[in-house]
Amino acid sequence: KVPHVLLSVRRRTAAKATGRVFADEAALERVVKSGNAMTSEVLDLGSLPFDQQVAKMRRTNVLVGAHGAGLMHVLFLADEAVLLEIHPSYRLDRHFRLAARMADKVYLPLRSTRPVQCKGTSDAIPVDEGDFRAALDAALRVARSFDDGVSECGLVCDGRVLALDEGNKGHLPPGATPFSTRFPCGRRR
Repeated sequence: KVPHVLLSVRRRTAAKATGRVFADEAALERVVKSGNAMTSEVLDLGSLPFDQQVAKMRRTNVLVGAHGAGLMHVLFLADEAVLLEIHPSYRLDRHFRLAARMADKVYLPLRSTRPVQCKGTSDAIPVDEGDFRAALDAALRVARSFDDGVSECGLVCDGRVLALDEGNKGHLPPGATPFSTRFPCGRRR
């Protein structure tokens, strides 16, 4: 089983111009979509009825989102899961770290180091793409370790590593062959 990543986003509309959004949602989505041997989706959870939100969470191994009430979905994540919380530079709250602990989930924080961009009462969090890539890579390394499969890779996995695990057959690049698992140095006694 490959991990499933859900990037939770909020979108401003004419009717709803408040709330925390990502300054460059498209860049974060590109990073998420650059991974292999995983599934992913980008979703505004507020666009779904609550029962469908919970069903999505039960299939999610890595939940990524901006600091905000929507991260309480950590309570409904798959049994083994990671919450990657993106903090705006000005917030010091630890609510979701504590919620993740109570739900027995792994918590990874990422703090934006640049000032937010304001539009009325809404703030847009600028997220460094390299920092996000590194944090998501770490979250996936943890999520891959939950399963019986290969956990030695993060966001992008070498096909030779993936080929070591039979469960990854559907996610192998063409021609991928596994590393040899024989001890290479002389004869062992």
